[in-house]
Amino acid sequence: MLPQEKRSREQRFWALVVIAAGGFTLIVIGLLHLQVQQHDYYMKLAEENRVRPEVLRAPRGAIYDRAGLLLADNHPSFTITFRPLPAESLERVHATIDPRWVRHVSDLAEVDTSIVTSLVQAANRSGQTAVLRKNAPFAVMAAVEESRVELPGIEVQIEPIRRYPNGIMAAHLLGYAGEIGDQELADRAEQGYRAGDLVGRTGVERSYEEYLRGRDGAELVVVNAMGKRVSTLSEGPPLPPQAGHDVILTLDLNVQRALEEAMAGVQRGAAVAMDPTDGGILAMVSRPAYDPNEFSRGLSFARWEEMSKGGSNPLLNRAIQGAYPPGSTFKIVSMTAALKSGVASPTTRLHPCGGAYQFGGRSFGCWKRTGHGSLDFVEALQHSCDVYFYQIGSLLGLPRLEATARDYGLGQRTGVDLPQERKGLIPSTTWYDQRWGEGKWPRGLLLNLAIGQGELLVTPIQLAQMACEAANGGRAVRPHVVRQIRGAGDFHVARPVIGGVTASDQVWEALHRGLELVVESGTGTAARVPDLRVAGKTGTAQNPHGQDHALFLCYAPADHPTIAMAFVIENSGHGGSIAAPMAGAVLRHLFAPSDTTRLHYTPRPFREDTTGVLRGD
Repeated sequence: MLPQEKRSREQRFWALVVIAAGGFTLIVIGLLHLQVQQHDYYMKLAEENRVRPEVLRAPRGAIYDRAGLLLADNHPSFTITFRPLPAESLERVHATIDPRWVRHVSDLAEVDTSIVTSLVQAANRSGQTAVLRKNAPFAVMAAVEESRVELPGIEVQIEPIRRYPNGIMAAHLLGYAGEIGDQELADRAEQGYRAGDLVGRTGVERSYEEYLRGRDGAELVVVNAMGKRVSTLSEGPPLPPQAGHDVILTLDLNVQRALEEAMAGVQRGAAVAMDPTDGGILAMVSRPAYDPNEFSRGLSFARWEEMSKGGSNPLLNRAIQGAYPPGSTFKIVSMTAALKSGVASPTTRLHPCGGAYQFGGRSFGCWKRTGHGSLDFVEALQHSCDVYFYQIGSLLGLPRLEATARDYGLGQRTGVDLPQERKGLIPSTTWYDQRWGEGKWPRGLLLNLAIGQGELLVTPIQLAQMACEAANGGRAVRPHVVRQIRGAGDFHVARPVIGGVTASDQVWEALHRGLELVVESGTGTAARVPDLRVAGKTGTAQNPHGQDHALFLCYAPADHPTIAMAFVIENSGHGGSIAAPMAGAVLRHLFAPSDTTRLHYTPRPFREDTTGVLRGD
C-alpha cells in the first residue's frame, strides 16, 4: 500500500473516531441534562402522568318526616366524563378530535356528536374535566366501560345524586337540589364548593343547605398510560368525605298523603296543615306540583322553560308565595277586634240583614240576597252575614282592625324556615293616605275590609297560623318545618315573630262557639265529621281575573286541637262547597278511618333510636 493511501485511510479512521466520540459526548451531555439538570421537571411530569388526585364526593344529608320515614336521600349514578390527556401524549390528544373517535363516543354515550365535540374541545383548551352525560343508564355505562381502551380520556365515575322516593309528594316543602353553576361556583369558592357539586335551590334543600351539604374528600390514585385507575397511592392516607347532616322535619307523612289526596283534582291552589301546639308544619301542598327527581335526572332547556315560565308555574310554592284576598275567613279578625275593643258583645244585634246595607249612598250586598234577618254576633259568624260585618267595620275603624290583624300575624312574614315567603298586605292609615291623599280616602273601604275584601292579601300559611292562634286563645306560634338536625346540637326553632292576640276569655268563648257553629249548621257543614267537634270558617274571595277563590280554615278537635288547616283553591267557587269538603276528607282520614273505628288524631311522635339512625314504620 502506498504511503499516501495509508495516510488517507488513517485520516478517515481518526475522523470517524472523532465523529463517534463527539456523538457519544453529545449523548452523554444530553443524558446528563435530562437526568441531572431537568431531573425534577421530568420526575414531576412522570408522577403527574402516573398519579392524579381524585375527589371523593360527599353525600348530602337525608331528610325524614317526624316518625323517621324517608323523604329524600342519595343513590349512586354513573357519570361519563372526558379528562384531557397530557400535552405530551400528542397522538392521543389528536385522537380525541378525530371524527371517528367522536362518533364512537357519541354512539356509546348516546349524546349528540356536536355536544361531544364542543365539550371535548373546551376541555382540551381549559384542561378541565368535561361531563358528557350524567345519570347514565347501566347499559350505557357498561358499553362505555367495555370500550375505554379505544377511547383515550373517557372515564366512568360513580357519583351520588338526589332521590325523592315519594315523587311529587311534599315537593314544594322539600325543594330540590341542582348542580352548582359557574357564577355560583365563583361566588362560593371560599366555602369549598367544586364543579359538579349539588346545591339546594328551593324548599328545605335551600334553607338548610349549610347542614345538608357534605364536605368532599380526596385521594391520590395510580393510573396507567390510558388514564385508567390502577390502584390507590399508598403514601399518605386519603381524606375521607364527610356526609351532610340528616334533617328531621315536623311533617307527618300520613297527614301529607291525606292532604295530597284531598287536593288531587285542584289545578291551582294550596293547603297547609299545622300543629297548633307549636306551629310545626304537618303537611303542605301546592298545586300544580312537580317531581323534584326531574332535576336529579337532568332537565332539558325546553322542560325548564315550561316549568319556570309557563302560565301554571309549578315551581311556585303557593302555600307561602301565593297572596290572596282572605274573604270571609277575615271575619275572625273583625269579630276579635270588635269584641276585645267593646264595640260589640256576643249578644249584640245590629240592623237586620235584608240582603244589602246602605252606606254613603252605596248599596253593599250580602252573599245571601234574601238576607239573614236579625242576628247576634255569634250567629252572624255562623252564617257569615256580610251586612252584620259591614256595620262592625264602620264601628271599628281602621287602626283597631289593622292592629288585630297584625296580632294574628297577617301582613308580615310568619318566619317559616322556607325561602322566599311573601308578606301579604294589611293596609294602614298611612298606606291609604299615600294612595288617596291624607284623610281623603272613603270610609266605605272599612266595610269591604271587615268582610275580607278590598286591598287585603294573605298567604295560605298565614291563614293556618291564624287558625292555630284562634284555637289557642291567641297564643302565638312560629310556623316551622324542621324539628331537629342530627349532629348539630346548637340548632333550635326560633321564637314566634309576633306576640299573639290578647283578649278576655269571654272573647275566645264567643269566637270558638261561632266557629263550631259554622261547621255544625252554618256555611261549613261540608267539613263535618261524625263524633268529632270541628271549628272552621269559610271564605269566598272575589277575583277580578276570573272565578272566585274558595277558602276554608279549621281546627279539630275543637275542645283540644291537635291539627289546624287552611285551604285556598283558586278560581273554583265558594269556600263552603269547594274547600270545606276537602278539609272534611282530611279530617275523616285522620279521625275516622273506618265506619267502626274512631281515632283521636295526634301528630305522630318524633322517633329516634339509640344508635342515632332513624327508621320508618
